[in-house]
Amino acid sequence: MFLDALWFSLGVTLPTILMLILGIVLYRRQMIDDHFCHTASKFVFNITLPCLLFINIVKQPTDYGSQLWLVSAGVVGTMAVYLGGEWLAARYIAKREHRGIFVQGIFRGNSGILGLALCVNAYGTAATAPASVYVACLTLLFNVLAIITLTHSLGDGKLNGGKMLASLAKNPLILAILCGLIVSKFEITIPVPLIRTGDYLAHITLPLALICTGASLDFSQLKQIKTQPSADTLNQIVIYSSLGRLFLTPIVMILLGKYLFQLEPMALGILFLMSSTPVAVASYAMVRSFGGNATAAANLIAITTVGAMFTSSLGLLILRQLHWI
Repeated sequence: MFLDALWFSLGVTLPTILMLILGIVLYRRQMIDDHFCHTASKFVFNITLPCLLFINIVKQPTDYGSQLWLVSAGVVGTMAVYLGGEWLAARYIAKREHRGIFVQGIFRGNSGILGLALCVNAYGTAATAPASVYVACLTLLFNVLAIITLTHSLGDGKLNGGKMLASLAKNPLILAILCGLIVSKFEITIPVPLIRTGDYLAHITLPLALICTGASLDFSQLKQIKTQPSADTLNQIVIYSSLGRLFLTPIVMILLGKYLFQLEPMALGILFLMSSTPVAVASYAMVRSFGGNATAAANLIAITTVGAMFTSSLGLLILRQLHWI
């Protein structure tokens, strides 16, 4: 039984880890560069990932009402982690400009790329539709909470509701999910050539995104992490935020999903895999756009990416042994 659980956890996480490593190797051998990663990542976010989400929903109709508990668990868990992070930041972090980096690092995971890849590895095509709906809803929530915490931390504290809504309304992932739901609900027929074209684009999404994610990691940033006696130093805050992302968030999510929402095994597995991902790469861009410490944001991504390779595998092994997933 233990070996079965071990092989299951490795089967889920190892392909994703190997693709990240491939990205690192290709970058160091100068077969791809920063310009390629920037352009390819933009292409993935705006074209291929929306195609993947849309095609998955259209080709695999499902009862989306049945995903209500999964999405609700994700929303409630994220809000709990976010509010807890805000409380901890206000209580223990004296410098206001450091608080948003800490909070965003805890609650904002890379569900759109790494989470989706892990769910597909674990459950195959059966997980793509519910995972896609989860990604759409949580992407919306992540963006709203990130804007709120960074505005309070790095801005003037005044939220621009109009700009926030406009940004969310233009998000390609959210638009793709909404279009897919409409097409699926009203059984709109899409010409076969368009479906095949969408398939071509969808199939390159996860490999290309994982390679670019691996190539974009800058582990040299980790050299700046030094243990210091003060808990309010930026380096210490990065470490605490990383620990919160890798351990606290998955534990909160899995307990809520199991005992409060009583999710069935596949839904609970999706919830864990989504919440065990490292900090989203988009968090770096948002911190930088708000004028925050981009180096700290990059450190968070690097630390949690390395750490999640082990914590997600360990979590899967434990949950499989417990017969929860």
